[in-house]
Amino acid sequence: MTAALPSFDGVLGDATLSPGAVALVGGGPGALDLITVRGLHLLQQADVVVVDRLGPRGLTERLGTEVTLIDVGKTPGHPSRTQEQIGALLVEHARAGRRVVRLKGGDPFLLGRGGEEVLACRAAGIEVQVVPGVTSAIAGPAAGDVPVTHRGAAVALHVVNAHGDLGPADLAALRDPGTTTVLMMGVGWLPRLVSQALLNGVAPETPVAVIQSATLPEQRSVRGTLATIEKTVREAGIGYPAVITVGRTSAEGFLGAHSPGSPGSPDFPAAPGATDSPAAPVRGAGREALPATELADRAAVPVLIGCAHGTRLREGRDVIRAILRRIAEQLPSVAVREAYVDVQSPEVAEVVTQLAPASTTVRTREEDTPPAAVVVPLLLSTGFHVGEDIAGAVAGHEALAAAPLGPDPRLAEVMAQRLQEAGAQPDDAVVMAVAGTRDRAGQEMAAQMGALLSARLQREVTVGFIAAAQPTVADAVTQARKRTGARVVVATYLLAPGYFHAQLRQVGADLVAAPLGDHPLIAEIAVDRYRSVLGA
Repeated sequence: MTAALPSFDGVLGDATLSPGAVALVGGGPGALDLITVRGLHLLQQADVVVVDRLGPRGLTERLGTEVTLIDVGKTPGHPSRTQEQIGALLVEHARAGRRVVRLKGGDPFLLGRGGEEVLACRAAGIEVQVVPGVTSAIAGPAAGDVPVTHRGAAVALHVVNAHGDLGPADLAALRDPGTTTVLMMGVGWLPRLVSQALLNGVAPETPVAVIQSATLPEQRSVRGTLATIEKTVREAGIGYPAVITVGRTSAEGFLGAHSPGSPGSPDFPAAPGATDSPAAPVRGAGREALPATELADRAAVPVLIGCAHGTRLREGRDVIRAILRRIAEQLPSVAVREAYVDVQSPEVAEVVTQLAPASTTVRTREEDTPPAAVVVPLLLSTGFHVGEDIAGAVAGHEALAAAPLGPDPRLAEVMAQRLQEAGAQPDDAVVMAVAGTRDRAGQEMAAQMGALLSARLQREVTVGFIAAAQPTVADAVTQARKRTGARVVVATYLLAPGYFHAQLRQVGADLVAAPLGDHPLIAEIAVDRYRSVLGA
């Protein structure tokens, strides 16, 4: 005889939604039955439902025809309503006396802009309530067999909006073996995230899992390491919506059948430098339960710190990191880190301090013992940033600074290729655009580079400066046109797109070539500068 199912009538509450009020309802990670009971009760009372792209659409499809359904979903790469417009929409319908449900995916307050919508309602005097939801930051990994915490392996959780650069706290979490980092909305940014993580000291062997369409019938997941996950995701065709987890518990087979000391068991060390025996019992539930680790010995090979200017433009940041990844490929035994002198973090002085011990003596290149780090300026000439920022960063540390990338005939070759790609013709007049510096030595280096480009192109090249020196690029373009009567093209002596490159649209040239960019010869020059410091 089958036992009767227990009744929960009258136990699960009787939430109500009044006319003229708004309820922000977390719809859960995707599966329809993962919405909360309270959220479902309020949804059934709604006159108007304002729904996100990742909200549980299967529930809204079951609403009566008398319910007004408004889609405000934000789809990557497509136009959508602004947050201000969504807030105004909620207020408009509530003021009309309607019962309004704002149905969101996951939880309204976890990267859901729910707080902004609460503020919009309260500013208008509208009654608003919030119904928490099951967030995909935790449910997504769980559906993919990834526990975000696990005694003896992960005791902290860090959730990141990964639609952009990682911040210092994010990178610190990724480096911490006791933390699981969950990257939300990041699958389209995965190459950028991986590059930034690797260039900031996150171990390449760190486990990574990616779960697409978590909790839904079409759910798929893949696993790898920081070094392999880009290729794995690309080959599997994983796309959004997806959640990315990084850390020990993301390892393949972590929750599989295991013996003591293997992945998933509480005594699994899973961290480089672990000092506990794999069979050592776990005591406690916090960080005291994590395997002890030792500080890594100083690397036998100096770290290469690639130091660029920095830019707010994402494409420019991508170029710098792509160059650094190329350098790492050419120097597989050398740790490569990123640093900047302006706009971006981490600052070069901060990175040098982290990687190179303090020294009471001034280092010279003739010393027998190699330095702990070598700063290679990803800059094209000397000037304030090389002479002050980078020189100041290495002073007092076991570190040395290399020469800038230019002048070098290989840079002329890259500029010639960029001109050809842009459609330059043999009879065009050429102006080489330089960022600019007040430093006389830097200006002389620019002139030398102009001579190298002239020799490569077998025609006259005029040097013009975007800022800080004369002649300006605009003046150089005007003079070249008067002198030759020909089209004037600009060879861009800049490493990456950014503010200075944008200024070249206004100089009056017929054609402006792309910056030097990510090119094997750029990485080759940087490697040569590094080796030169070490006497190689």
